[in-house]
Amino acid sequence: MKKKLVQRLAALSLAVLTALPLAGCGNGEPSGNVTQKEWIYVPEFVTIEDEEASYYGMQLAGDSVYYTVWEWDEAAGRGYSNFRRFSLTDRQTETISLAWPDGGAAVNINEFVIGSDDSIYIVAYEPVPVPDSDGIYDSVQQLYKFDAQGNMVYSENLSKRFEEDSDESNAYLRSLAADSQGRLYLCSESVIWLYDAEGKYQGEIPMDTASGWVNGMGCSKDGKVYINIYNYDSADGTGSGYQLTELDFEGKKLGNSYENFPNTNNNVLLPGVEKDFLVYDGSTLYEYDLATQTKEEVLEWLDSDIDGSTVSACSALDDGRIVAAYQDWQNDDSGVVLLTKTKSSEVAQKETILIGTIYGGSDLQSAAVKFNKGSDKYHISIKRYMSDEYDDYANAMSDAFTNMNNDLTSRNCPDIIDLVGVNIAQMAAKGVFEDLAPYLDKSTVLNRSDLVESALKAYTYQDVLVSIPNNMNISTLVGSGKDLEGKQGWTVEEMIAYADAHPDAELFDTETKAAMMQYLMIYNESSFIDWTTGECKFDTDEFKNLLNFVNRFPDEYDWREDRPSTPTRIQNGEVLLDTVGIYDFDSIQVPIEEFKGEACFIGFPTVDGQSGHAIMASQAYAVTAKSKNKDGAWAFIESILTQEDNGRYWNGFPVVRSKLDAMIEEAMKVEYYENENGEMVAWEGGGSVGYQDGWSYTYHTTTQEEVDLVMGLIEAARPVSLDYGSEILNIISEEAEPFYKGQKSVDEVAGIIQSRIKIYVGENN
Repeated sequence: MKKKLVQRLAALSLAVLTALPLAGCGNGEPSGNVTQKEWIYVPEFVTIEDEEASYYGMQLAGDSVYYTVWEWDEAAGRGYSNFRRFSLTDRQTETISLAWPDGGAAVNINEFVIGSDDSIYIVAYEPVPVPDSDGIYDSVQQLYKFDAQGNMVYSENLSKRFEEDSDESNAYLRSLAADSQGRLYLCSESVIWLYDAEGKYQGEIPMDTASGWVNGMGCSKDGKVYINIYNYDSADGTGSGYQLTELDFEGKKLGNSYENFPNTNNNVLLPGVEKDFLVYDGSTLYEYDLATQTKEEVLEWLDSDIDGSTVSACSALDDGRIVAAYQDWQNDDSGVVLLTKTKSSEVAQKETILIGTIYGGSDLQSAAVKFNKGSDKYHISIKRYMSDEYDDYANAMSDAFTNMNNDLTSRNCPDIIDLVGVNIAQMAAKGVFEDLAPYLDKSTVLNRSDLVESALKAYTYQDVLVSIPNNMNISTLVGSGKDLEGKQGWTVEEMIAYADAHPDAELFDTETKAAMMQYLMIYNESSFIDWTTGECKFDTDEFKNLLNFVNRFPDEYDWREDRPSTPTRIQNGEVLLDTVGIYDFDSIQVPIEEFKGEACFIGFPTVDGQSGHAIMASQAYAVTAKSKNKDGAWAFIESILTQEDNGRYWNGFPVVRSKLDAMIEEAMKVEYYENENGEMVAWEGGGSVGYQDGWSYTYHTTTQEEVDLVMGLIEAARPVSLDYGSEILNIISEEAEPFYKGQKSVDEVAGIIQSRIKIYVGENN
C-alpha cells in the first residue's frame, strides 16, 4: 500500500528558549552549590498540532517521532489502528496507513518498535472472528512487520509461544526489541523468544528472574540488543542492583554482563550519542559506557526547563542533538523538545535560585519548570540530598540531613529549603529561616486575607513566618466519642492510661514499636530537647515510661489473610484507635463510620494535652536567612500560591482561601439524575470502599457538619516538628533494641540514648 499523506496537520508551534540560565548570580559569580557548567543544552520546544498525538506512547527513531492513533472509518462502521510520523526535519506529520489483514478492525497494539531501516515491528492483540462455546470472543497475539510505507512484510501468530510455555507468568509480553539486522527479541517474564529477519521463530533464551524482574530491553549504539534486569537478591550475594546483559542470538543464551548500570526510571534501553547507551531518571540524562562500565552525565533536565519525571521517550540525532518527548500532566503541557549542546558563554544568563530538598519529587520539579519558563530573570536549580543509590536507607537518610545542615551553615547555603522531612522547629531555633511576613505584606498579587490564617499561624515560629504551604493534609488519631468524651487533645500519660483501662483491646491495629515511637514523639520532641540551649532529657522517668509502653508492641506486624479489617475490629471492640489521613472532605467519612457516628478526633498526644493534629504540607518552602537572592526566592513561592489549579486538588486542602472555597463548593454540590419515573432525584452515591472481610462504606455528598469538622481540624493542626527520617529517631530505635530484646535495662538504654542525642544536638545546634 502506498504511503498516504494526511492533510498537513503540522503547522507546528515552536518556542525556542533564547535566555537560558547559567548556574550563577546576576553578577556572574557562582552562587551556593551551583557550579557554572561549560556546556548546556538549549531547548527548542515543539508542539505537534495533532489532537490525537499521544506523547506518552511515542517512540523516537532517526529524525522522526512515531505514535499510534485510533481512527474510525465512518463508511465501514469500524475503528482501526494506524501510525503517524512527525518529521523533525521538515516539521510535517503524515499518517502511515498500515495494511492490516481484514482492515485491522479492533486490532489492539500491545508493543511496537521502529527498526534501523524505519520498519515498524508490532505485537498486537487481534480478535478471533468466531466466539467460543460460551459465546465469548477471544483474541490472539500476533507479530507483524510493516515497511516504512505501511506495507505488511510478514505476520506470525504468537499464541503457540504463549500456550506452550508452562510458566503462567510468561502469558504477557513485557518488551520488544529489534537489532541492526532486523532480528526480533520478544521478552516475557522469564524467557526471550527469538525471531529472524524473516519473522521465523529461532528459539528462546531463558532467564532467571526468581529474585528480580526485567526492567528494560533495547539496542546499544552498535546495534546489539541488551537486557536490564533488577536483582533484589543476587545469587552471588552482592545484594540488589541492576544487571545489564548482552543477548546472544546465535548462541541462544545470555552473553556478557556489565556492572554499575544506573538506577533509572526508563524501561527501554537507548543508543547513546558518544557512548553505548542513553539512560535517564527524573533529574538527569546519562550515557553509559560498556568498556569502562561507568556512567557520565549528559545534562540535567531542569537546566533545559524540562521536568525529567515527565519524559516518556528520548533519543539522540545523528548531529548530536538530543530529542525527548514529555507529557506533563500537572502543568497541562506536552510536546517534543530538541536539545542542542551549546557553550554556556553563548547563552544569556538568569539569576539562579537554588532549592535544597531531602527527597525532591514531581511537585517541586513541575513547579520549577513552570516558574523557569515564565521568568525572564530567575532560574530555579534543585539540589537533592537523598541519593537513590544506597545500601542502607537509614544511613543514607542520616547523610542527607547532615549534608543539608552543613550547607546551611556554609557559603553553599541554598536560597530555599523544601520543608518536607525537615525538622522545622530545630532549624527555626537556629535562625535558619527568613521571615516571609514582610514579603507577604508588600506583595502585589497576594494579601494575608487571601490565605487560610490558621496555616500562617501554624508556620509561624518565634514570630517568624517560616513558610506558606500550598496545600495541607491532616494526620491525626481518632477514637470512640463515648470513651473519650469529646476530648480535643490528650497527654502521653492519658493515652497510656486509656490503653491500660482496656486490657482486652489493642490500642492500634497492625502497629509496630517503630510506629508507636513516632506517634509518641511526633509532638513531644520539645519536651526532651531544647534546641536553643542544647539541653536533653532522655534519661528521665518520662522517657523511660515511653520506652516501657512502646515495648508492648510487636517488632513487626504478622500479616494474615484471614485477619478481619481494621473497621471490623474497631466495631468489635478489639481495637481502640485508628490513624487517619484527611486529604479531602470525603476522607473524614470512613473514620466516622468506623466508630458508628460517634468518632472523636483526639489527635496525637502532646506534652500539654492540646490538640495534636499534624499538618502534612505539600509544596511548603522556606527562604533561608543567608540567601543572596531573597526577592527571587519569594517570587518562586508567590508563583506557586498564585498558580491556576484547573480545579485539581491532588495534594490536600489549598491554603489559598478562594481555592479552598471552590473545593468546599464542589464537595457539597448535589448532583441530580432522572429516575425511571421521570423524576429528578439527588444522587447520593460517591464511590465506595470495601475490605476482604465484607466491611464496606459508600460515600455521600459532603454535609455542612462534615465541612465544619474538617475546618476545625485544619484550624487546630500544626506542622510536625519531628521528621520521620531523623537521626533522633534513628538513635532511639537503634539503642532501644537491646531493651526490647531483654538484653539491657530501661535505665541503661535511656542513659545511652541521652548521651548520644546530647552529642548530636551539640554538633547540630
